[in-house]
Amino acid sequence: MATLRWGSATDPGRIRPDNEDNLLAAPRSYLPRHPLDLTGTLKGNGLGVALVVAGLLVIADGKRGSASLNGRDPEAIESALQSARQAADAGLADPANRVAEAASLPPSRHGPEAPDREAMIEQVMACTKELGERYPLIRTRNSIYTFFVKHTHFANSRGLRQQERRAWYVFGSMFSAKDGPRTTSFNYSGAASYAPFEQLLSVGAVRPLIEQTLQSFEARPVPQKFVGDVILTPDCLFHLVPTIARALNGYELLSGTTPYKDKKGETIASPLFSLLNRPRSSAFPEGCDFDGFGVPTRDVEVVKHGRLESFLVDFYISHKLGLEQTAGVWNFVVPPGDKSLDEIIAGTRRGIILSRFSGGNPNSNLDFSGVAKNSFYVEDGAIQHALTETMVNGNLQELLRNIHAVSREHVNFGDHDYPNVAASGVTISAK
Repeated sequence: MATLRWGSATDPGRIRPDNEDNLLAAPRSYLPRHPLDLTGTLKGNGLGVALVVAGLLVIADGKRGSASLNGRDPEAIESALQSARQAADAGLADPANRVAEAASLPPSRHGPEAPDREAMIEQVMACTKELGERYPLIRTRNSIYTFFVKHTHFANSRGLRQQERRAWYVFGSMFSAKDGPRTTSFNYSGAASYAPFEQLLSVGAVRPLIEQTLQSFEARPVPQKFVGDVILTPDCLFHLVPTIARALNGYELLSGTTPYKDKKGETIASPLFSLLNRPRSSAFPEGCDFDGFGVPTRDVEVVKHGRLESFLVDFYISHKLGLEQTAGVWNFVVPPGDKSLDEIIAGTRRGIILSRFSGGNPNSNLDFSGVAKNSFYVEDGAIQHALTETMVNGNLQELLRNIHAVSREHVNFGDHDYPNVAASGVTISAK
């Protein structure tokens, strides 16, 4: 069986359908773009561009082979099909390689039908003006305001058909500060929204990070090595939570490398911490109604008040391990808490505010080690100074158990939503 899935290049990780023999083709997908930079220029004359990407998967006798192609020319499709068949013939048989049988959803449409270009230009000009008047030391780089439209179509030879259209606005900005010979490192934030943003500098964590960047000219190392608290910002969690999720992923269950393999139903984190998967949330423009196998997505409680409720199991792993499918797409929410960020800082005897973490993947025990960037030293309930690059070492299992505060403030990035999270027991030292 062969499956042909047409989708946008914005999400190549979702091109993973399963099937078993005949060729099936679905309509094309468009990715129009209407980006404006911070000078207010409309790129592409508002006409946009069309990008068509197809993922094709063949499954024969439990063997799978895949191929990708751009466009929908019959000769190109036939060539890709032959390549996928050859790859399948050379593969190893696996009974878990099979076609999905699920409900075909009604075609869905999310977001505006067209960009509000006048509003976008107005917001860009206002942003440019505010940067010049309020933040003259800030230097922006790669700051882009964009409107996306994505059509995704799925079809397999078991009759499963899915279609959805999503349209949304995205703003992201990278910036640093410069004052004569003094400079800071770069920082970045951004988010997606169905509606035009009211103020571009209030998107994601852009404004607080700009304020922090302006306080970073006189960065210094930590006074000495110590074990203390770490306050993880929403932007830090944006990169850290997927690492935690991988340890709760079905593929880690399959390999036997997760320390949580026998922990379902047990407490693995502080009761202040929950991890929810919300691909169908109306707050997430970059969510999804169905996954790469064509199976409709659903909302799942992964960790609820510290208790492990569900593993992240996709279609393949559900058949490989005989488990219920729970998650083919990841759109995480860590619910906010009841303290303000200022209250959390005031309650910190010694620690750091960690905005960026640069390090390798944790080992199988979830030990981690890396460098804190764009971060601040906190002592006796107050921010003391910005930090030069600082070493941070700990264990993610212990960090989850040692969470003692979660902020009311949170950031919706358009595909994930995170607050500030404070935990103890992390080793911090000068690099």
